[in-house]
Amino acid sequence: MKVPPSISDLARMFDRLPGVGPRAALRYAYWLASQSKSSVREFATAVSQLAEKITACEVCGVWTDASPCSICSDPRRNNGTLCVVAVSPDVRVLEEAGVFQGRYHVLGGLIDPIEGHTPDQLRINNLLDRMQKADPPITEVVLALDPDVLGDTTAMYLMRQLSGSSARASLPVWRVTRLARGIPTGAQIEYADEATITDAFINRRTNSTN
Repeated sequence: MKVPPSISDLARMFDRLPGVGPRAALRYAYWLASQSKSSVREFATAVSQLAEKITACEVCGVWTDASPCSICSDPRRNNGTLCVVAVSPDVRVLEEAGVFQGRYHVLGGLIDPIEGHTPDQLRINNLLDRMQKADPPITEVVLALDPDVLGDTTAMYLMRQLSGSSARASLPVWRVTRLARGIPTGAQIEYADEATITDAFINRRTNSTN
């Protein structure tokens, strides 16, 4: 039996999602087809609103419906500490742990030379500009990056930039720290539990750029 085009087209969209294969994508499409028309329209409306409303915060880069985001707009946050993460879901995990009260900066990914993801494709220049213009000055930058090869590569690059050892002018930063290895090597921050995140923040340490 030939799959109706409306279902096969939807399955191709589901197949683009991370961790979803062709069979699962087709199963999702058939499941959605079995729902009431009002439920399908509700699903479609949610996707449409995502396309229309979601945007990157003009300050930190996190995905938000309003820019600046709620964190950047909160006057109670500590302006002296900046937490650098790879992607927006990492901010959500850290916020749920409730151990960090500073500001965030989302890079938009990690440096990956093999895949052609170079520093100029990330929000690294935005970070350095933000550091230079910060008033009051930022006194600590916490690198909350995945403890794997890509995370370590990106962290080392950022530490060199923030230490003033690059061609850029020296930046007014007292400390550059990384999350302690409470998060297992190879794991992703997005899937860490609150206890692990808390231990990692409490035990963060200063890394040498050498």
